[in-house]
Amino acid sequence: MNAHLPAGALVPLVTRHTDIAIAAPLRGTTTLPPVAWERIGQRAPVRIAPGARAPDDPLPRADIVVITWTSAEWFALDHVFVDSAHTGDYNDYAWKQAWLPYTRGASPYAADAKSGALWGLFQMVRIVDRSGRPWNVLLFKSNAHLAHSPWLDGLSAMLRCIVEDARPDRIYTIGTAGGARHDQRLGDTVLANAALLELQRPQNATSPEGGNMYRCPTWYPSTALVGEVESQLLFRMSEIVTPQSLAALFDELKARHPDDPGLGELTLADLLNDAIRPECLRTPAIRPLKDAPLLTTDFYYIAEGNDAHAYSCLEMDDAIIAQQANRLGVRFACVRNISDPIVRRRTDRGTPISEAVRADWSGLIYSTFGLQTSYNGALATWATIAGEGSAAYNPIREHPPADEADPLEVQLAFQVRSCGTCSFFWPADPKKRTYGPYTAFDFDTTVPYPASANGRSGAVRWLSGRTRPPAFPNGEVIDGCRKAPIMTIGINPNLTAFLPGQTGAAWCYPDFSSDGDTDAWAKYAWYYRYRTVYQEKLDLDFVRRFMLPERRVIAARGGEVTGAARIDDNPAWSITVRYDGDAADTTIPIPGEPGDFPYVLLFDTYRPHNRFAAGDVLASRVSVPEGIQVEVLQQPQSYYLQMVPVLERFERTLRDGGHPGASLHVGEDVCQLDMVACASPHWKPGFLGGSDASVTAIVDNCVSRNAWAIKQMVQTRPALLYIVSESSWNMFHAALGAHVRRDPPLSSHPADKDYTLLKETTDPEHPAYVEFDVTIDGMRYAHRTRLVITPHFSYNSFFLQQYRMSTQDWHAFGAAQPGCVAALTPQNGFTLVLPTQAYPDDYVAIQLPADASAANAARAWLASQFPDAARTLGTYFVDAHASMASVLDELYANHTLTWHDTDSGGYLSRNEGSCRFCVNRHWQFPNECRYDKTHEPPPPAGFLAKVARHLVATGKPAAENATTGAPL
Repeated sequence: MNAHLPAGALVPLVTRHTDIAIAAPLRGTTTLPPVAWERIGQRAPVRIAPGARAPDDPLPRADIVVITWTSAEWFALDHVFVDSAHTGDYNDYAWKQAWLPYTRGASPYAADAKSGALWGLFQMVRIVDRSGRPWNVLLFKSNAHLAHSPWLDGLSAMLRCIVEDARPDRIYTIGTAGGARHDQRLGDTVLANAALLELQRPQNATSPEGGNMYRCPTWYPSTALVGEVESQLLFRMSEIVTPQSLAALFDELKARHPDDPGLGELTLADLLNDAIRPECLRTPAIRPLKDAPLLTTDFYYIAEGNDAHAYSCLEMDDAIIAQQANRLGVRFACVRNISDPIVRRRTDRGTPISEAVRADWSGLIYSTFGLQTSYNGALATWATIAGEGSAAYNPIREHPPADEADPLEVQLAFQVRSCGTCSFFWPADPKKRTYGPYTAFDFDTTVPYPASANGRSGAVRWLSGRTRPPAFPNGEVIDGCRKAPIMTIGINPNLTAFLPGQTGAAWCYPDFSSDGDTDAWAKYAWYYRYRTVYQEKLDLDFVRRFMLPERRVIAARGGEVTGAARIDDNPAWSITVRYDGDAADTTIPIPGEPGDFPYVLLFDTYRPHNRFAAGDVLASRVSVPEGIQVEVLQQPQSYYLQMVPVLERFERTLRDGGHPGASLHVGEDVCQLDMVACASPHWKPGFLGGSDASVTAIVDNCVSRNAWAIKQMVQTRPALLYIVSESSWNMFHAALGAHVRRDPPLSSHPADKDYTLLKETTDPEHPAYVEFDVTIDGMRYAHRTRLVITPHFSYNSFFLQQYRMSTQDWHAFGAAQPGCVAALTPQNGFTLVLPTQAYPDDYVAIQLPADASAANAARAWLASQFPDAARTLGTYFVDAHASMASVLDELYANHTLTWHDTDSGGYLSRNEGSCRFCVNRHWQFPNECRYDKTHEPPPPAGFLAKVARHLVATGKPAAENATTGAPL
């Protein structure tokens, strides 16, 4: 074989260790192809001009920093991220002119003579991810290296300077790497989140960091676009790695080592393996290797076989980036392309291959093909950034047919979560949805923890979750035990994230995935089975980190936020502020746009959290990215809490009845359902499509067509149903009023709205019921549920003890008791609420303090000071919680509700019928079913759904006389 030095071989040979010069000599094909973004329906990154600046100026702010190291890597990074529209030529140095030097903090350190000035050079680009979120990305070519001056200390200092200036959420370190495994082909790319450090250089050897491993436990790059990039964009190394090109490199290798005795019998076949054979390089891969550490060394390490199999790849800087990122609280990822695969130490015949020959063979591969492998690594990096977010619904919106192998309660989980019937909530194009996307979270396990046997669950600091792409919340199935004897029904879930203020800004919604061998459907079922009185939010300081930089609303001066009314679903709204020293409020527009990330108000409209300083961000678009490990907090909700004092009163009845261990819980003894499964801020046309027709369409779809709520009610068979507010009652009555029984009928136009209905439905002499009695396929379904209509749970003031009277009665009372009326002041424990111009027919309310002792004291004072007036007011007294609890006492007295004592305390009786929601062929929750409902025989497949359809078909009430309320 020819042992003469081929033409051009006098060019110095570089490896990923020695390629640190600004213009290192590369060989082979030194051009890169244009990036065909259109093949995957994506757009190229857009360069952001940084403006005039000096080298020692701080770096601009960035969401992401991408650091690369060698000249091959640098050109590939520039080509993919900055100038991808045409063929790029490494030797056309004009591309370097747009890169700006960064030197702040570098003066104490000396650069290697071959590299450029410290710290390096940078550019800024913007990448838009799948959800439309823009990411400002700082691209950085480092001239500091672990294996060269300024060594470990300088490299660490460089990263600290970058993070201090750019304040990124995450850092990527990308570039070339040696293969660590036989299945890693030339041109493959590894995605790693862990790095192990091994040090040998005397300049680094005194560091205590040697042998340490660093991992990013709170985030891992998105792989959503990896498949498309692999198949459509990566460079196929088989185009340039050919038998001929490898033979030429082998000739050069032998010419470089004419005096090596082992080369006499060395053949090209001795140096080939699947990692470099041309026939194995036709399908380059991006390999996610989560938690498999790469090995960072300050010496050139080439794997020989299985000696490095424990590592994801071999490189020479990343562990220091990982170490500093962890210390600075910044997430990191390592994206490394395989530029020089494994090189064996012995031939097939056992002849040793010298270290010099191994190193030069590795260097020849790198310097000839490293440009193209780096192109693949840069594309893989882009894919993980652009792959953030989601352009589709999770799950896809569909109308899955009922699987008759599942009971109705399990079918509902699959059907409600994926329901897309209402185009208002789920337009075909997610960018056209009215609300959201909002911050979302997921569990890392299918069952975060087993629910305790007594039904207690939930805490203020709940669990460690992981962020998901921002989303609109999926429809909700019923909360709690499907066989709880007490049920509440409202209109629809409240879209709290829409509301202006700190609570709305920090709110988050569950959006479950099947990542990491978990099951999204089981998570969804678990979440709603065990939800109690809480909903979730994140720490506001965490959310603030993800304010989008453009179009922020900044305070011109110090002051206070005074108002933030949102009168409809328009994404553009306004706030009012009172600047210090001003006599009047200033209105500030919030420039939201349809299809964009929604603005959140970062201050409340009331003290103490409405105070701001000059320069503070008042409002901003927020997009919390996916994949970040985060503490999920639980916020008690007034709506759910309204049942707590009712249960506490009933607990006392149970304990007085001989059950001292009786303990009741929302979620376990009270299940909570909504007529409409999807959330909105308010139930008004302005928030639901703008017209009565759009509201009617939503109701028809969810309440009548899909009948999610009535199906669940048929399966649950509650003993007692609390319908929350007159509005919910009107919706329920319009669909199912024909099944409601009371003598006399409930008022069709209740004078005091909710309170009139509460009084009528808690009257033990004239109880109200929902009665179902139907025969389907020869089988009878019959059930009667006691009905109570309550004030709206969301407003605590509605549940204060109070006196309520019509304006006519109020005027008569005032004429008869002027002294008492004058004494009904807050100082004496009374708050007077009069009708407003907007609602002139509302009743007058004289509210007592929320504290029970203070309320009792006020009533006692009234009786002592104005005994006649107190007796008169007593006929108008309302205690909604007590009225609601009185019906529970009544049902307990007639044995409709019973308590079962057990060794662990006992439980409130469950409703008739089997239930397999917690234990079925899809999921099995620990400690279930604690009520042995899985042992009861289920109804025939499809029976309950047929019952529900029949009840809806026969549920509309007859037309009523507008005056008397009697059927026509």
